Amino acid sequence: MKGLTCIWTVAVLLLAPTFLQAQQSSYSPEVDRSYPTNVYWGDTHVHTSNSRDANSRGNQSSPSLAYRFARGDVVEALNGEPARIRRPLDFLVVADHAEQLGVMASLQAGDQVLRQSEVGRRLSETYRALSDEPEARRRFDRERDLQWQEIGGAFHRSVWQRVIEMAEEFNDPGTSTTFSGYEWSSRGSEPGVFGNLHRVVIFKDGPERTGTVLPFSSVDSIDPEDLWRYFARYEEITGGEVLAIPHNGNLSNGEMFALTTLDGQPLTTEYARARSRWEPLYEVTQIKGDSETHPVLSPTDEFADFEAWNSWAGTTSDPTWHRCCQNWDPEAQPELKKAEYARSALKRGLALEETLGGNPFKFGLIGSTDSHVSLATADNDNYWGKHILALPSATRMLQSGSVRQAAAVGWEADRVQRGRAHGRRLERSTRGQCAEVHDCRAQGSGRRNSGSRAGHQRVARRQW
Repeated sequence: MKGLTCIWTVAVLLLAPTFLQAQQSSYSPEVDRSYPTNVYWGDTHVHTSNSRDANSRGNQSSPSLAYRFARGDVVEALNGEPARIRRPLDFLVVADHAEQLGVMASLQAGDQVLRQSEVGRRLSETYRALSDEPEARRRFDRERDLQWQEIGGAFHRSVWQRVIEMAEEFNDPGTSTTFSGYEWSSRGSEPGVFGNLHRVVIFKDGPERTGTVLPFSSVDSIDPEDLWRYFARYEEITGGEVLAIPHNGNLSNGEMFALTTLDGQPLTTEYARARSRWEPLYEVTQIKGDSETHPVLSPTDEFADFEAWNSWAGTTSDPTWHRCCQNWDPEAQPELKKAEYARSALKRGLALEETLGGNPFKFGLIGSTDSHVSLATADNDNYWGKHILALPSATRMLQSGSVRQAAAVGWEADRVQRGRAHGRRLERSTRGQCAEVHDCRAQGSGRRNSGSRAGHQRVARRQW
């Protein structure tokens, strides 16, 4: 019996390759493997010293800090502590605000191009003589806010060229992909009220194309339709590619996904096609809260208040408290909220498609950090805050901004939502691959082939 067993074992071992070959040759091969197969992680929304708000709060770090941190280098955080991301990101967009882009950083560096114009020279001399007295600082800020556009085109072009050059310096296709980009920061249609209609603008192209234009800012227009026209002109003239990613509809005062244009006109088929063409993604979660849904809109969803700023403008749950809402009918609140959150926007889009023949609110969902401390990390145990005031320190909770925020939402300030980076399923981490957002059939969620990344959780599929 043992002899028969041995003979059978040997026979199986000898015949196994034949069986495997037959199985492989007879099994129906895959018809198409052209779809992306790897998941890559990145952050498309990081601010550095080139952003006025980040700089005014103490961030004077070059964009190089953001790029070095994202690729895995040990860097010195703005509180002097060493910082390192747990696992390097595969792609990064430094998206500093277009409005006053690089003005404060150039004043601090004594930039000679800035000093070539009369306005730039005057601002530079005023800044150098500035005292620490708060009122003097406020006067300078007002002067700069009013005059920065008059510094001159040569200066603004030099700043944009530095932005492009920095992205090029750190772009390592297949390992660490970087894009030239910025943030268009429209405050909405109501004067004197912050209505967040911000978009991150991302160029797929290199300096030979991106260097031929200047960023289109909310000073040029507060209307996203004008931003899209800028995109169309850019692509027509250069043959390049560009897109925008809106964020924080939860702070838009009912305008991010409104059923009218910014000037109050009904949406049209042309509007629907343009918006879906230029804005294929939506940043649904970040440090300034989750913009998926709200308890007013989803009363039976026990997670509808997850990481929400329970407010119209980030400071209160009472819609009559904020000056944008004092004349609004409380019974109209749910309808107005539908224009602020992604879940209701997706529903609106399907309904509009029936009437317009196009869906303006057809988008994939991503998360980013919106870090203003140059560090693109979303991990709970490696969190450096949104602004300098939230950097780890023994006195963090005593800072005025932190105390105000904490009192407003009833939380400790350092528990405010940590944003999330987002993942893309691609063949390789390159600009061409990462920018293929018009056909994101494999927008993935979960884990990268080589393991998981804590904190980078929310990614949605987009199929059409």
